[in-house]
Amino acid sequence: MALSEKQYISQIRKEIEKKFSFGNGKGYTQRDLEILSQHIQEKTGVMISLSTLKRLWKDNYKQSPQLATLNALAVVLEYKDWQEFKQRNQQLRGLPFSGKHWIFAGTALILISVVIVLLTAPQGNAVKPDRPKVKGRVHFSVEKTVTSGIPNTVIFNYDLSNVEADSFFIQQTWNDFHKEAIDPNGEAFSSIYYESGYHRAKLVANDSVIAMQPIHILSDGWEPHVYYSYKDREPIDFKNESFVANGQLHLNKALLEKRNVDPSRYYFTRITNSQEFEVSSDNFSIISRMKVDSVMNTLCPWMELIVVTERHIFWVFLKKQGCEHSASYKLGEIERYGKHNDLSALGVDVFEWQELGIRVENKNAEIILNGETAFRQTFQEDFGKVVGLIYLFEGTGSLDHVRMEGIDGQVVFEDGFDG
Repeated sequence: MALSEKQYISQIRKEIEKKFSFGNGKGYTQRDLEILSQHIQEKTGVMISLSTLKRLWKDNYKQSPQLATLNALAVVLEYKDWQEFKQRNQQLRGLPFSGKHWIFAGTALILISVVIVLLTAPQGNAVKPDRPKVKGRVHFSVEKTVTSGIPNTVIFNYDLSNVEADSFFIQQTWNDFHKEAIDPNGEAFSSIYYESGYHRAKLVANDSVIAMQPIHILSDGWEPHVYYSYKDREPIDFKNESFVANGQLHLNKALLEKRNVDPSRYYFTRITNSQEFEVSSDNFSIISRMKVDSVMNTLCPWMELIVVTERHIFWVFLKKQGCEHSASYKLGEIERYGKHNDLSALGVDVFEWQELGIRVENKNAEIILNGETAFRQTFQEDFGKVVGLIYLFEGTGSLDHVRMEGIDGQVVFEDGFDG
């Protein structure tokens, strides 16, 4: 008899609790679910809200969760998707056989034996490491060496005496390419941050996150960087260079050449302003004028506005007209992608100035494009204060004006790039 969907959901909860050491083996906490939501977003690109995870863990849902949610839960356990999780966790039960059914049963047992051999045989990187054993308190703290600016060395202090695992790492950010091995018998480890922002450092045992700490690397004003890949640990920076002139923030050709940016390679630009803006993500508005300057030989150039909060991010991803298939936005916990939604309003001429904004009033959010409301959403989760702005451009891009206000219309940040 096959397992029911609810039994499979119960099983995947148990596996996730073991992998992420929920409550040190004594149930789960809200913090456990918050960390799980963050890990799912970083690993799969799917945002599962805290309220959804709470309903799942309390068995408090009337309808089966969406397939996208179940797929994401399976992926964090290194399964391909929900279907593979179910196939790999079926329980074989004794069934009555007679006559020719034994032939099929014998064939099935042979196939099952082959599958078991394949699944249990060593497969190099395909073999999953054992889950860590957390027997008590895990200490993990951070301390910056300078108040603001980059580069910025961060000292991580940790105590892993209550954890049994094969390997231990500190991961600087959401990006798992920025992960370094640490000595489990040590007490401190330092790492350099080359990028300002509100980062969430992770203490990792085997492949499980066992602790997390926020690190707010404050910027010295606007900080542009050029990347060839998200794997880059040290992007090309423009510190001590002049990139603001004539009412714009712009990386001109001479500046790119001075910093040895290779125009024959694919690259993108990230412009960051990371600070305590003293405005709630429940009630704020931001308006920006932005455009793409130049790109490589790509068909669908893009640019993106990201508002960083203490809990997560809001974003609006604009694409060249005709390429709206891969446009997207995130307002609170709500995400929409062009593949499954009509996001044609986010298709624009990215080489012309676009006035892009987000306005939120009591968690009722709007995307405003060139003075018109493009989308509206109401979200539920609390994302805390706004702590950073990020602008991304394929190739290079320019900013003309940025203004952020609180709900009362009071300006909390404004820059017209007048020099």
